[in-house]
Amino acid sequence: MNIVLYGAGGPVAAAAIAELEQYHTLRLADIRPPDVPHPRLQEDATGRLAERWPARPHPREHELRLVDVTNPEQVLAAAAGMDAIINLSVIRPDPVMSFRVNMMGAYHVMQAAVAHGIKRVVHTGPEVIINHYWHDFDVTVEAPPRPGTGYYLLTKYLGQEVVRSFAETYGLEVIALYFHVFQPANATEPLPGASPFLVSWEDTGRAFRAAVEAPPMPHRYEPFIITTDLPHGKFNADKAQRLLGWQPQDRFEGHWRRRVPRTGAVS
Repeated sequence: MNIVLYGAGGPVAAAAIAELEQYHTLRLADIRPPDVPHPRLQEDATGRLAERWPARPHPREHELRLVDVTNPEQVLAAAAGMDAIINLSVIRPDPVMSFRVNMMGAYHVMQAAVAHGIKRVVHTGPEVIINHYWHDFDVTVEAPPRPGTGYYLLTKYLGQEVVRSFAETYGLEVIALYFHVFQPANATEPLPGASPFLVSWEDTGRAFRAAVEAPPMPHRYEPFIITTDLPHGKFNADKAQRLLGWQPQDRFEGHWRRRVPRTGAVS
């Protein structure tokens, strides 16, 4: 398949590209040139944050497009000739640009899908149900969204509703993948907070391949929780296994199991 990735300069895109490039032809669209590092990698002068993020792909391995998702003409041009779209674009701290990218950017991407007759769109975002289900367990993706009052989550929730509306109105096949915390598969130390919503970068990439290659879904818009199997039992990702054929391979047992040393023979 020919697949365009919007927001292709970020870490989630790097995980997706590492898996998809083995099987599909990719067009990478981002507002930053490939030789400019992602700004979040510059926040930690010690490099500790960068160690947790996957390496960006080599820029000469794929077709590159400089695209601002707030510009509908650029988004439309980048989707020409594509079989599928993956939207990874996101802005967090800026109150103006987060709305323009997270909500209006999603609108422009869906407009491009309709204009070019592209049926399969993979949308991404934070799991907006996570904020106000603190005391519940076995939460599925069908739980009513509760983005709370945080501006960033509200803009992503609005983008989610835009994508859902386009899917149902124009008969598109939209798969929404919801993430929260990422780590390398070989991480030896857990992230602070022992998140009950965690997935490896490697499993993240596999989820994107499963999404673009999946058969038709029961509904035009299908959301999925993407997390590994964890002992918390808080979030349920069974739907991804059932409909996408995706199952996490990395479980991070080292984060929640410890070896108890033997102190002597049991009498």
